[in-house]
Amino acid sequence: MSSSFRSLIAGALLLVPGLSDAKAADLGPDRGLGYAPAAIAPTPSWYVRGDVGYAWMDANDLVANSFTFSSVSVDNTWGLGVGIGTYFGAGVRGDLTYEWRASTDVHATGVAVADFELDTQVLLANLYYDFRPFAHVTPYIGIGVGAAFHSTSSGTVTTTCGGTCNFDGENKWTPAAALMAGLSFRLDRQAPVSIKDSSVAATVPGRLHFDVGYRFLYLGDASTGHAVGVAAPTPGPRLEDITAHEFRIGLRYDLR
Repeated sequence: MSSSFRSLIAGALLLVPGLSDAKAADLGPDRGLGYAPAAIAPTPSWYVRGDVGYAWMDANDLVANSFTFSSVSVDNTWGLGVGIGTYFGAGVRGDLTYEWRASTDVHATGVAVADFELDTQVLLANLYYDFRPFAHVTPYIGIGVGAAFHSTSSGTVTTTCGGTCNFDGENKWTPAAALMAGLSFRLDRQAPVSIKDSSVAATVPGRLHFDVGYRFLYLGDASTGHAVGVAAPTPGPRLEDITAHEFRIGLRYDLR
């Protein structure tokens, strides 16, 4: 092929985009017979969320001044949470959450037996990474830090020889932290929108997400009040290193 023929073909190819534009201009504006080129809709910046979860509870130890407990158990419980968050971009988002958790029973055995109830509320600042932020199914991981507010009820410590010690309840703030992983499912897709009387095939992600996942939650320590009816102030049992393995589901709604 001669160099002049190759130059002619190259020049013709360069003219094609200009001819396409001219043809589109001759056709006039879109009259609703088709869609204009796809447009990218603005991404959401804020969201609200609500969650429910079931927790398998555990604690490292129950400590008392004069009693030894060989085992401690914390009954499983469930919780409800709400939150507000924002998208930072590049798959990163974060939120602030509040969670109320149902009362759970604490029981310890050994040389003595102890029983009381535990109520907990949790405040967390969370940060997540979405691996596929605009897909229908998005895996994610997350981390959270914050605080837990524990309220213990009055309770009893009973020795094997029949002696009983009563103690009051107490309220306490303690550090809390969380690790999370799960999947997020988009439940809706917005239809094409109209811009200046022209139909635009807009790529608009749905606003509603269904989240399902696992969370490991560290809740610190919970203290009971002082012993009742003793001459010297005597602290009641202290529950140490409370943790939870949780299965959680929730809904997240994007605000634009």
